[in-house]
Amino acid sequence: MIDWDAVREEVTGYLQDLIRFDTTNPPGNETVAARYLEEILRREGFEPTLVESEPGRGNILATLPGGDEKTLMLLGHTDVVAVEPEHWTHPPFSGALVDGYVWGRGALDMKNMVAANLMVFLLLKRQGVALDRDIVFAATADEEAGKGDHGPGWIMDHRPELWDAPLIITEGGGSDFAVGDQRFVTCQTGQKGLCRLRVVARGTPGHGSMPHADSAILKLSKALAGLQGAVLPAHISASVRKFVEGIAARRPLEEAETWRQLLDEATCDQALARLPIDEEWRRELGAVLRNTASVTMLQAGSKINVIPGAATAWIDGRLAPGQTQDSFAAELRACFGDEVEIAIDQYTPPLEAAADTELYRTIAAVMARREPDTPVLPYLMPAGTDAKHIVPRRPETQIYGFMPYRQQPGTEEMKLIHGHDERTSVAELRYAVEVLYEIVCTFAGRG
Repeated sequence: MIDWDAVREEVTGYLQDLIRFDTTNPPGNETVAARYLEEILRREGFEPTLVESEPGRGNILATLPGGDEKTLMLLGHTDVVAVEPEHWTHPPFSGALVDGYVWGRGALDMKNMVAANLMVFLLLKRQGVALDRDIVFAATADEEAGKGDHGPGWIMDHRPELWDAPLIITEGGGSDFAVGDQRFVTCQTGQKGLCRLRVVARGTPGHGSMPHADSAILKLSKALAGLQGAVLPAHISASVRKFVEGIAARRPLEEAETWRQLLDEATCDQALARLPIDEEWRRELGAVLRNTASVTMLQAGSKINVIPGAATAWIDGRLAPGQTQDSFAAELRACFGDEVEIAIDQYTPPLEAAADTELYRTIAAVMARREPDTPVLPYLMPAGTDAKHIVPRRPETQIYGFMPYRQQPGTEEMKLIHGHDERTSVAELRYAVEVLYEIVCTFAGRG
């Protein structure tokens, strides 16, 4: 019999301790968190493996042996994004426990899930759960920087014998949301691809006192202006289709028809404008319906009195499933015209796992028992997780994002991810452990 109140206290302590390690990436310094986790795991009788890609960039893995079925990994990253401490109510690396919330950078992204995964992993061993497959706990480095040079990608490239994980549960889904009075829960089945590129315009340099028409800056400005008001073509993925159809099935007839019109390229934009949702969610839905391009940096010139010979813009592109860097470049070319060059700097393909696998069905079945009138819907994440480093190297891997969290009306904690005053509810941290433990026992338990 599990004492869940004691579990709440224990896992809360783990999260507080993890937050107190400043693992801001860059530089990362994830080894301090990995050493902490290693000590806990050894104390509980595990033989964890800690590997560093370079000094300070540590990853920790441990295995609970089971049967011969495919291994299930509980994966989280220990690095976090930067903070502006002056804007926080409580210090961002304090792990302060205030009014039932743990405060600090990583409380939602994603040291909370690292702590929950650890607690589930320990409970499986303490309770002597008979397993039909190995369960792996992994807390890795370098998700937030985007390249993954020190985390799962590095492990698979340099220590491949440590990475046997065809099934993975990690971040990216599990929180609830409401449409009207109907609640739903997301399970991330896919994520958009990443295509970061430069747009370069070239012209004739000269003295600032003698303007001319062949200006690199003006060419670049004209090209980028093509994005203003541009609507890139819709690309409806399987995850988005099932997500929208799942919502429509629970809405009144007229509203349901508007939701379904999102799935038709000819009507999706008009339907999106009519949906009874807030503007932030409208932007997110719009982002998963198509490729997106955000201009994030500009560079041109070095002196006020010199017309530069080149001007550059950097674009953060996110690609819908089924799209490639070439198809994305073609869409942008139609907006920019022919006076600029497009140079791709970084590309990872979009990813999508099926929503009809045994693991997905188990997640949905467990949630149906716990939240009977709150359907689980597949979710396409507009941003990325460690899946972008894993699936290109191990295409057979099925990765699902599921960290259970019930948001209280008016709190909207998920909006604090990467923001000021990031915090997580202790009650929901316990809830996550309970749900994830039940999922693992149901999926991997013998009998």
